[in-house]
Amino acid sequence: MNAVGYARYSTDKQTDNSIAYQLNAITQYCSKNNITLTQFYSDEACTGTNTDRAGFQNMLSDAEKHKFDAVVIYDISRGSRDVVDWLSFRKEMAALNINVISCTQNLGDIYDPNNFLTELISVGLGQHAVLDTRKKSIAGVAAKAKEGVFLGGIPPFGYDIKDGKYIINESEAPVVRQIFEMYASDNSYDKILTALKGKSTKRGNPFAKTSIKAILENERYIGVYTWNKKIFKQMRKWAGGKPNPNIVRIENCIPPIIDKEVFNVCQERLRNNKRNGSYGAKREYLLSGLIECTECGSIYVGHTSTNKKGYSTRYYACGAKYRSKTCNAKNINADMIETFVISHLKEYLATADFEEIATQICLQVNNASKDLSKEKNEIAEIDRKIRNAMKAFMDGIVFPEMQEEVDRLRIRKSELEDIVARRSATNAPVKKDRVVKFLNYALNLIEQDPKQAVKALITKIYANTDGSFTVNVGVHLDSCGGRI
Repeated sequence: MNAVGYARYSTDKQTDNSIAYQLNAITQYCSKNNITLTQFYSDEACTGTNTDRAGFQNMLSDAEKHKFDAVVIYDISRGSRDVVDWLSFRKEMAALNINVISCTQNLGDIYDPNNFLTELISVGLGQHAVLDTRKKSIAGVAAKAKEGVFLGGIPPFGYDIKDGKYIINESEAPVVRQIFEMYASDNSYDKILTALKGKSTKRGNPFAKTSIKAILENERYIGVYTWNKKIFKQMRKWAGGKPNPNIVRIENCIPPIIDKEVFNVCQERLRNNKRNGSYGAKREYLLSGLIECTECGSIYVGHTSTNKKGYSTRYYACGAKYRSKTCNAKNINADMIETFVISHLKEYLATADFEEIATQICLQVNNASKDLSKEKNEIAEIDRKIRNAMKAFMDGIVFPEMQEEVDRLRIRKSELEDIVARRSATNAPVKKDRVVKFLNYALNLIEQDPKQAVKALITKIYANTDGSFTVNVGVHLDSCGGRI
């Protein structure tokens, strides 16, 4: 039996349950039981309350490729302290016909009633311990919060922290007042951004619409201290940012920067804008996620503007320009570019020689090197962007396009991982007849579902600084149900 070892420890301190201790125990167990240990996976300073761990995920990926017959762990708690995660892991390994072995516990068939109950109790006790520790920790922090103590992180723009208390930053406070006064006077975010040009946030970044909105919604500027206002995570898993019934809210605890009257005017305007936005019809943007700004590299996002007469215009705008006015790229009329792309794509497919195109594609792909560094680098870059987006979510920085962009990144990551897995697992060449079949499929698809055809055939649209744009047409390998 070929097996791999997995070890995890929650902190970087070395104790009797450290990574080294677990790996030593796993090695001895395999030696005594004639198990060939081929590889170790480990996660140090990682919680067991979720499976978002690099070592654990690498092990799961290799399990799907059937690189080993068994996984050996020290005990159940090293695998997971979450009941659902542990049972899901066990079922996944059982489906792959991979044994899960513990050095210290007897793990049998997860589908056997007695074994299931034993493991359920064991992992349940582990989760109980985590919940108990978490409850005590939250209670300790809540006690400090009720004293109005700063609990870490970066203080809001306009404030500094001294001896755990908020004090007004006299160089930043005027900017906060300017933002509130301009918004209360019915100025748009764009006008406020123009007025703030050259000024930076607490992190040293240019002001953006999201940072302005975050300032306008922050009660600290009228002296209200809040802690635990929303639940963003539970057991380190996304909880949706729902209101927290255990919020700590203390009025007149922080030196105010803004008058309550000005603050209330701004809140009413924010509420009205939110209501008006929710009543509007959701508009579709056919080229969402495909247009890239050649000036700054940002992805264009779709928006709609409405004039005083009530006429609406859809357009695509550079993300950096829309959010922070840090790019001068021109907007693109959505109706114009979408009509252009679809009409020319139809014309191209209707007149193209599919046999010749398929021949060229096969020559390029099949003669290419198996070096996957480009794909792997893109995956790493996507992971970085997703982490930044989630950090922004945690910091309360949310804008409508963020979720759409994260979804697009996750889809792209999935596509890249699939390509890496397929190319790593097989040397099977791309077949010409498959390419021809796909192109014929796309020709029919563009009449029935233009959006899907665009997603399948448009690889990138570059928005140039002179207002023109370049459309790249290509074939996504493995697209449309594995037709290629």
